[in-house]
Amino acid sequence: MNDRRASATSWLTVRAATEADLPEVADLVQGFVRGHPAELHPRPLSRLQEAYFGNQPVAHLLVASIRGRLVGMGQWTLMYDMLWAMFGGEVAWLYVRPETRGLGIAAAIIAEICCQVRRAGGELLRGTADQAVNSALYERVARGWPSRECYLSAEAFQSFAALAGLAPRQIVRQLPKAELNRVAARPR
Repeated sequence: MNDRRASATSWLTVRAATEADLPEVADLVQGFVRGHPAELHPRPLSRLQEAYFGNQPVAHLLVASIRGRLVGMGQWTLMYDMLWAMFGGEVAWLYVRPETRGLGIAAAIIAEICCQVRRAGGELLRGTADQAVNSALYERVARGWPSRECYLSAEAFQSFAALAGLAPRQIVRQLPKAELNRVAARPR
């Protein structure tokens, strides 16, 4: 699923990630998750390998490097916007190491993602931004509006999935409590 084309300047290279990059990608993820509720959650390297290089890759993963050291990453997936009747890319997990921010690395990653999405037939890019980090870049070139990103996970996700097939009224009456998003899912 990865595009092998790379864009490079004299000091920065943006390219598709390879399996050999996974230990450094895992290190980038550790930096990304710092301060997040998932900070201490285990993230085995084998899951990264499966996600990006397994039988059914979930996305195109790009990395940015300076003199061979990975300093940033971002991923994109092909999507279809029903409102605009256009294919496009959904960008996620854009991250640049704090010590290399302010050099335009995030912009270089997004430019390469846009190029790859365009080659795939896409005409737009959709993504969310952390107010403190990426919103200045996004708001400079993109249209944004207040929205909420929500996650349904852990036991709450499993409980909601178990409601499939019930009558809507029954589903609404049995909705899981939000606190179950922080409770490990019981085996099913």
